[in-house]
Amino acid sequence: MFRDFGRRLQRDLKRVVDARLKASEELSGSRIKPKPVEVQVISHHMQRYAVWFGGSMLASTPEFFQVCHTKKDYEEYGPSICRHNPVFGIMS
Repeated sequence: MFRDFGRRLQRDLKRVVDARLKASEELSGSRIKPKPVEVQVISHHMQRYAVWFGGSMLASTPEFFQVCHTKKDYEEYGPSICRHNPVFGIMS
């Protein structure tokens, strides 16, 4: 996908985790010293197809076509129809 993505992601996540640990320590007034967290990013070669795989799984459910927006609906209501999708609304 992107060159050295795993390494960069691991570096950036470690930076965020370390910053949060430091902020937590400062907020507690150094009374509580958080334990260091080892950040490890593991990727899989099939990760490249994860979005396609998830979309195909979602599209294979019987409820999916009941909540799909058609081209006709899109032309009638415009892009605002895409702001909410009942399929994802039930997840929150």
